[in-house]
Amino acid sequence: MKKLLRFLSISALLVGLSLILQQPQTVKAETMVAIPVEDSSFVTAGKGVTPTKATQLQPTNPVYGLSAWKVETSASLISGTGPEPWFRAGLAYKIGQDTWLTNTQTLIIPQNKVVNTPVNFKPRVYDDSYVAGIVDNDGPVALWGSTDYTQQVGTVKPGSVWMITRYYAGSDGNVWFDLGNNQWIPSFYFNNNLFYKFITLYNQQSDNNNVIDDYDIQYNSKTEVQHPFVATVHGDKQVPTRLLPYALSTSIDLEPNSQWLCTNVYLGGGVWYQVGTNVWLQATSDSLD
Repeated sequence: MKKLLRFLSISALLVGLSLILQQPQTVKAETMVAIPVEDSSFVTAGKGVTPTKATQLQPTNPVYGLSAWKVETSASLISGTGPEPWFRAGLAYKIGQDTWLTNTQTLIIPQNKVVNTPVNFKPRVYDDSYVAGIVDNDGPVALWGSTDYTQQVGTVKPGSVWMITRYYAGSDGNVWFDLGNNQWIPSFYFNNNLFYKFITLYNQQSDNNNVIDDYDIQYNSKTEVQHPFVATVHGDKQVPTRLLPYALSTSIDLEPNSQWLCTNVYLGGGVWYQVGTNVWLQATSDSLD
């Protein structure tokens, strides 16, 4: 009888465990944060409408670059064509009532987690994607060994351009960028408009109405600085400038130790500063080098 009771008890325990295992298990998904890569606009598909096509989206209120927005949900889109980035989008992220941002205008990263690559990037075998920014301040900006301001590890100059190697979005709404080797800077000290080159995967409708996967490269190599800064020419000789940063045609020569107000920055074949109409100075000739 004791063996029978023991067997029945074990059987009941196993049945109970199987019922527990068969119950739906709640899995807490990561909270995602959308960070616009430049000053742009929120989009909407209309009151109470979840978009299914990129062409449904219409711009509404302005949104500042490098602001942080918690993602409530996402919706897959069939991409269309048009001059604005959301027309090429394959995903829309809801961040408020009838308010959306798209994967073509944002970095999407998990909250409270350091990541090397935003989740909406589609890496290739030979990946040459990047995100970079301009330090925007009226003086040097401190770098920190972590995202909690506990240990200063250096400084960077205003107007200098840096590649972002890692990303972090805290629950307090602050966004941090690692400039390499645990040298963290709050995004507050970056120009709103980033340089970037990355691929997003989006859905494109074929001629027979089947949805197929395709690539779209997001790219920005030139940006206007929010607060112009002074560039100083190095050396003891005149320095030639270019009409355009990617052109061979020369512009004026700048006198040594002269100072110039920079209004635009170009990233490509090095860093270039616009210091006048059709006057581009390469960073190697400038004190920000």
